[in-house]
Amino acid sequence: VVQELRAQLSNDSHSEALFSVLNAFSIPKFIYSRSMKKFIEKDIDNDLFGTARTRSEVFWERYDLLLQRTLRHDVFSQVNLASGSSNTGQKYQLKTIEHLLAAGSKSEKIVVLGMLSQLHEAKYDLQDPTGVISLNLENATFHPGFYFENCFVLVEGQIDDGIFNVTGIGLPPPETAQNTRSYFGEINITGNTHDQSAKTKIRLKEIEEKSDDAFVFLSDVWLDDKKVMERIEQLFDGFADQPPFAFIFCGNFLSRPTANLYINDLSDAFKNFAKLVAKYPDICERTHFIFVPGPQDRHAPKIYPRAPLPSTINDILKKRIRHLHLATNPVRIQYCTQEIVIFREDLLQKLCRYCIKLPSDNLPMHLCHTLVTQAHLSPLPVYMTPIYWSYDHALHLYPLPDLIVVCDKFKSITDTIADCTIINPGSFAINKYCFKVYLPATREIEDSQITNM
Repeated sequence: VVQELRAQLSNDSHSEALFSVLNAFSIPKFIYSRSMKKFIEKDIDNDLFGTARTRSEVFWERYDLLLQRTLRHDVFSQVNLASGSSNTGQKYQLKTIEHLLAAGSKSEKIVVLGMLSQLHEAKYDLQDPTGVISLNLENATFHPGFYFENCFVLVEGQIDDGIFNVTGIGLPPPETAQNTRSYFGEINITGNTHDQSAKTKIRLKEIEEKSDDAFVFLSDVWLDDKKVMERIEQLFDGFADQPPFAFIFCGNFLSRPTANLYINDLSDAFKNFAKLVAKYPDICERTHFIFVPGPQDRHAPKIYPRAPLPSTINDILKKRIRHLHLATNPVRIQYCTQEIVIFREDLLQKLCRYCIKLPSDNLPMHLCHTLVTQAHLSPLPVYMTPIYWSYDHALHLYPLPDLIVVCDKFKSITDTIADCTIINPGSFAINKYCFKVYLPATREIEDSQITNM
């Protein structure tokens, strides 16, 4: 049945795409219009780096997105940020900083959505489009997540002598993709050729539910390391009889990249990989190979979105692999009705280094919570993870995808927030050759590892 449905799709030129790899620079830009109360498509600045105005618009576009999401969230009116407990008797109304400053020294508690910033050394401020106010965080209760400069937060407290004394600080509440689409319809934000989201396609849903396809995710695949290549050969041996739908290999692809010889070393490593994969003709013919560059792959500036691996790698592999995709970082995948977002960056280390208050336990859980609530793959300050301003929207997580794959060198994790699954396959080269397998039909995640030979 699945083969028949796939054949129908392939023969119909007007049909939906079963599978698409959507590079970051092809993603259309949608912004929230307050006056129209809906998302509208906006032209992308042709200048890769943008202007000073583009930079400021990035943050307020993020603010508008989170504001409209927060204003309609049921939980927002019921949760006391300072205590963390439900209180159905007391409701909260979101205020602006302009209102806060006008209120003077009134004793009532106020909740504000704004961006954390540091306009003065060792002091934190809160900004929104209406103004800025200094924060006193000494007695603040921090709720789950990481807090750092440029992140958006809900702050509860009282103003005294021009200072906002914070009693509770939390990240904006998340929202399921289903709830988002119930408000804004099934517009297609992914950038493929159809006007409507793949979520509405009945034939794609049939294939998805009846298929036994699998996606295999690996990160830190050091192709110049003999032991890593031996484990990859074991991996291919294991899938030889039933090739997966896709292998997603994320960098870094060299264990010790050198600036002056990088392209030569990378080419040699991929030539060895091409020789290895050629031993498995069924995999070469049937499986999609997606390569996502890592932070130490030096073919392009370390600014996000990052460009794909150089064309020389395409020339090496395309003779062996039928379905080859050299992807940007991040990259989006549409498989049937599902959306998968893949990002390779060591986020956890940076968050721990630059956060205001380090969470006491379960750091990976706090990372997942931060990404989902910020609706962004890299909400960090630009001096930590530079971004092309004109393409900041390519890092948005709104509506939430079905699967977010954050490839971090930290240990492997799996979490689910607001019906969105977040995984980190872990470092294949460092963490004992671990990887993840995703089964779209059941949405199951399998933790896998290649044991010693």
